[in-house]
Amino acid sequence: MKFKVNEVFHSIQGEGTRIGRPCLFIRLSGCPLRCVYCDTEYAFYDGAMRELEDLLSETRERLGPPRRGPNAPFVELTGGEPLAHPMAPQLLQALLEEGYEVALETAGSHDLAVVPKAVVKIVDRKTPGSGEAERWLETNLDHMVPGQDELKFVLCDEADYTWAKAWCAERAIWDRLEVLFSPVWGSLDPAWLAEQVVADALPVRVQVQLHKVIWGVDRTGV
Repeated sequence: MKFKVNEVFHSIQGEGTRIGRPCLFIRLSGCPLRCVYCDTEYAFYDGAMRELEDLLSETRERLGPPRRGPNAPFVELTGGEPLAHPMAPQLLQALLEEGYEVALETAGSHDLAVVPKAVVKIVDRKTPGSGEAERWLETNLDHMVPGQDELKFVLCDEADYTWAKAWCAERAIWDRLEVLFSPVWGSLDPAWLAEQVVADALPVRVQVQLHKVIWGVDRTGV
């Protein structure tokens, strides 16, 4: 079983409820989406084919033996769009069977039914400003686990904020899932977003991309 891998790197989680936590990232190559703000275009095509056992071996070497608790080794499959790889669910299952805490970063354009339930699914609901809002699969909401999975909105502008707020309200998302609102870097003022969320009393987490705050916008492998 082989996967086209763009990079494997050990860094910190830059987004979501696990922000700041050390994490091993496995970035698969390729993505069928073309979001206007994409910051990983280098992963569209570049990569090398690697065997499943090779990836598992590197994970063991970098993270050490699995253990329980708040400091348990953590690994995330990202992209590109990892679910564009037909064998991605098998890789996720293999990582779970190694005993690690496992997350998946995905755009929600591919069916989540194939993803092992124990995988933490960080699902990016694309907004109109992204240019890819129509790629969403509404049935994916049925496969997201309350208290575990996260629904993320990357907001380009104030119109995206209004749209995301209405979309969540129509589906009563607030009562079901952890919701993340993130401003597009250099496009939407994070102070405006934070103030608006407070003013509207929205039950969401405002986040910025911590890895960019620390290392800048152009550095890869972080």
